[in-house]
Formats: sequence, structure tokens, C-alpha cells
Amino acid sequence: MTDSPTWDYTNVEDVADAVVSRLKVTRYSTEEPEDYNFVRRSFADLYGFSRVSDLTPRVNALADLWKEEHNNVFPSATELYQWDVAHNSVASFAAGYSHLSPSFTIVQPEGTWTRYHNDPIRGPQAAANQDTPDHELLKTGVPSQHGDVIPEADLPNILAGLSPVRRTTGGGGGGSRVVRDPLVFDRRELESAALERWRGRLLEEPDDSDISQVVSDYIGKANAFWMQEAGRLDFDTFVVDRLESTDRSHFLYEKKPEFQSHEEYMGGFRSTVAQFGINKDATLREIEAGAHSGAGLEGFTERVSRTSEARLANAGAFSQQLANQLSQMGALG
Repeated sequence: MTDSPTWDYTNVEDVADAVVSRLKVTRYSTEEPEDYNFVRRSFADLYGFSRVSDLTPRVNALADLWKEEHNNVFPSATELYQWDVAHNSVASFAAGYSHLSPSFTIVQPEGTWTRYHNDPIRGPQAAANQDTPDHELLKTGVPSQHGDVIPEADLPNILAGLSPVRRTTGGGGGGSRVVRDPLVFDRRELESAALERWRGRLLEEPDDSDISQVVSDYIGKANAFWMQEAGRLDFDTFVVDRLESTDRSHFLYEKKPEFQSHEEYMGGFRSTVAQFGINKDATLREIEAGAHSGAGLEGFTERVSRTSEARLANAGAFSQQLANQLSQMGALG
């Protein structure tokens, strides 16, 4: 029986740390999750991806590329989103280029051609070209030199079939297809407009995630409508339709007369309560109760006047008025 070896625990810990360090895969998604999610969602909205997850490996790879070129430091969300390399990469992926071969050659109608190296991250990079016509290239192109040889006129149809965002309309029966660039939106501007509309219509403060979801859904549907039908989807109409589908809207506006708009209906209760100068919480409570019940404004006014908050506010106003009168009498005396 051999003796048990003597362990140097300091060395063991050093080895363990080295092993853990080696095994740890540092990714942008785990190191900077907020920046990663913002960039991924923003690119998905801008280039029309219906599934944000399609961009998961690409955003991580772009962040790694940035890190290699910037002293081993991950980019901020703004830096990565404004990086032209990132836009070229996502745009080429959205267009379908990433599904072409690593090397391909585009032949123009007059016979000139350009050969591309299809970088998996950066997208297609021109590698060589020939300005003199070569009408035999489509027949004799050597794959090892030119890769896939594609007539320029066929490229839109080929890419349309490979694009993960299906950026095409028309087509069918071998006909030509129209490829449209996705619409560009100012996400922060849309979020601000949605927030104001939500507050005004539902009388509540929404979660940031709710606003973000509404905007993301709009951008996705707006781009789909644009690319499929060349139509424009109105943002305010989209938001209002979304709000009207909520339980909160049903609670507040179920008794609204057909002849009144939502703004007119709610405006009557708002202006009535404003006359009494009651506090914010009581104001919201009374407006909600009046709107939900569908009370007429005369009866609603009487109801609010009997509340303890209204009596207290009126008592305070009366006391101030009396104090002013007494002060004036003292000045006259």
C-alpha cells in the first residue's frame, strides 16, 4: 500500500483558477447583457427581423470583433450600434448574403464581373474584378477561383429566397421581385409618443417593458406591411388599437356613448373634478369611478362635491377667503 501524496493546496488553487479561466467563455451577451439586448433589438427593428434570436450569434461575434480591434474591451451599446462594420454585417445577413458560398462572382450583363470574399461576419468584400467583358465566364468559371458565378439579374431573386426577413413582394411564376429596404424608425421618439398616449388614454403609468413591446411590435408589423404591400402603418392608430384591447380600457370606457370620442368622454370627468381642487390620488379615483359608471356630469359633480376631499378643499378655501376678508377689515380700521 502506497502512501497518499502530499498536496500543496496553494498550487491546487492556482491550477483550479487557471482551469476555470480557460473554460470560461466570455461573451458580450453575458458580460454586457443590457447593451447586448439593446443592440440586438435595435438591429432587429431596423432591418426587419421578426425573430430577435436570429441575431444572437451575429451580435456576439461583432462584439468579439470590436474587442479584438479595441484593446480587448467590449463596445458600449452606442458604439456597436453606430459601427459601420456592424451595420454592413447585419444588412448583408438580412439581405441573404450570408447564405451564399464563401466566394462568389457577380457577372454584369455586359460580361464584366466582380469576385467577392463572403466574410461570415463583415459580409461580402470585393476581392477582384475584371472590367473587360468575359462572356464565357458563366460557362467556364472555375469554382476554385470564382466560387458561385451568379448573373447580376438573378441576384435579387436568389437573395430573396435566402433572406431571413423575406424582404420581397410579388414574384411567383418566375417573375421579377421587388426588394425593398426596411423602414428606419427613431425608437426613442416612438417610445415617447406611446408613453404619452398610454398615460392620456388609460390614466396610468405603464412599465418600460410594456412600452418597449408596443414599439417593437409596431416596427415589426410596419416593416412587414411595407415590404409586402409597400404600405405605411400609422403609429398612433396602432398604439390606440393596442390600448383599446386592454382590460384597463374596457374598465374605463365600457359605458362611453357611441357619439363621443374617448377624449371627449374622459374630458368631461377631468374638468369636473378639476373644479374642486382635490389631491392627485382622489382626482384619479373619482375620474375612474365616474368613467366606469358612465355617470352623467350633473350627477357626477354632486357625487364629487360630497367627498371628504372636496369638503376639505372647500373648507380650506373658505378659511383662506375669511382670513383675507378679516385682513382687509383690519387694514380699513
